[in-house]
Amino acid sequence: MIDILRGILKQQRKNKIIIDVNGIGFSVSVSKKVIDNICPLNQEIEIITYLDVKEDSLSLYGFSDEKEKEIFRLLISVSGISCKTAHNILSYAGFAEIIGLITNKQNLRMIKIPGIGAKKLDLISVALRDKILKISLDTETEKELKADSSDISLKEQARLEAANALMTLGYVRTDAEKLIREVIKNYEGPDLTTEELIKKSLELIS
Repeated sequence: MIDILRGILKQQRKNKIIIDVNGIGFSVSVSKKVIDNICPLNQEIEIITYLDVKEDSLSLYGFSDEKEKEIFRLLISVSGISCKTAHNILSYAGFAEIIGLITNKQNLRMIKIPGIGAKKLDLISVALRDKILKISLDTETEKELKADSSDISLKEQARLEAANALMTLGYVRTDAEKLIREVIKNYEGPDLTTEELIKKSLELIS
């Protein structure tokens, strides 16, 4: 279930906004992507939300799409990472940057996030490296793959999906395809699945 908050944007202060929904103001802590694409004040806004329920408070967090919300959920699944800390990360780093941090494709010191040191980023990377592969393909790529699946073999489809996943992680197509060819060349056994191709490609890099 996707929780959506729709109303009129009344205020914006750094990474927080207030949305008027039928006369009730909702304060929402939002991601960098939401702020980067925010509409003008007094216009209708729609965002995907996550409600953090504590004994003494209720806090709303807002995201531009479901994939960004899934990144947030993964971050808070890491021991020691609270909703506030996960929101802080998403306030300074976009989806692609976080993918890069988790997979070690992005230098940990290239992005400065207040209160988040290299050790904590390392902890996040280790905890989420395998899980992140499941959401690395973007929606448009998945639609294209499904549309083309009837025209290509399952083996070729897995190679195409893996290549697109590596491109999402920041690799150019030629490098992604070269990695996958190398994995297949060195592997003896049944055809690899998409996830296996991605994992073995990343292992080859490391």
